[in-house]
Amino acid sequence: MSHYDEPVQRWMRSPVRTIREDSSLSDADHILREHTLSSLAVIDDAGRPLGVISRTDLLRVGRAKSAFGRRAPLLELPAQPVSSVMTRGMLSVAPDASLADAATIMVSQHVHRVFVVQGAQLAGVLSTRDLMDAVAAHKEKAPISDFMSTPVISVSSIETVGRATDRLEDAKVAGVLVTDEREWPVGLFTQVEALQARELPASTPVEDVMNYALLCMDLETQLHRAARHAIETRARRIVAVHDRRVCGVLTGIDFARIASRR
Repeated sequence: MSHYDEPVQRWMRSPVRTIREDSSLSDADHILREHTLSSLAVIDDAGRPLGVISRTDLLRVGRAKSAFGRRAPLLELPAQPVSSVMTRGMLSVAPDASLADAATIMVSQHVHRVFVVQGAQLAGVLSTRDLMDAVAAHKEKAPISDFMSTPVISVSSIETVGRATDRLEDAKVAGVLVTDEREWPVGLFTQVEALQARELPASTPVEDVMNYALLCMDLETQLHRAARHAIETRARRIVAVHDRRVCGVLTGIDFARIASRR
C-alpha cells in the first residue's frame, strides 16, 4: 500500500475560504492576499459551491483592462462581480478519496488545489502545500533531481514588472525566477507579486517588488528534507543547483507528481 493511498480528509484543511458570487473582484483580491491563497470557492446565498475565482483570473482581466504604457498602472481590476470572471464548477474529490487520486487531478489539470465536497457542501480543501507536508512526513528519499521541472523560466532583476507579468501569462506559469547579472537566482516574481504591484507603473523594476522566499539546494538533496526546509522557512520555490548552476526548480505541481505515484 502506498503512503498516498491515505484519504484526503486526513490532510485537507477546513474550513474553506469562500466568496459570494456577487462580491467584487477587489474583494476577491483582498481575501486572496490576506490569506495567501491562489483561489477561492465561489458560493451562492445558500452556501452551495458554484465555481472558483483564482489569481490567474484576476491577472487576466486586470492586465486586459490596464492601459499599456510606462506610466500606466500594471493592472486595473474592473468594477465587476466575481460571477463575471470565475470558472463555473470546481475540481473536487470526496473526503475518502486518496491523496494519490487528488494529486493526479492536480497534475493533469495543472492546479494547486482541489476542493473536498461531501454531499452539496464544501468539507475542506487539499493543496499542493498539504502534499508537501505528506512528502516530508513519509520520508521520501529520492533526490530532488528526480522530480524537478526544466527548463527554468526566469527574468532579469532589471526587467520591468509589465514584461514579467506578460511572461507569466505567455508561459502559463504561476511564477518565474528572478536572476542577477550572473544568472544566479535572487528572488521570485509570481502572481502574488503581480497583484500586489497592480497600482505601480508597469515600468517598475522587478527587483523592487520581487519576493525572496526561495531555497537553493543541491541536486542530490532528498525530497523529504527539501520539503521540510520549505515548510519551515515558508519558501515558495526550491531551486535545484549544482556547481553554482541552476538545473531545475521544484514547484507545488512537482510535489503533486510525487504523491500521484501508485
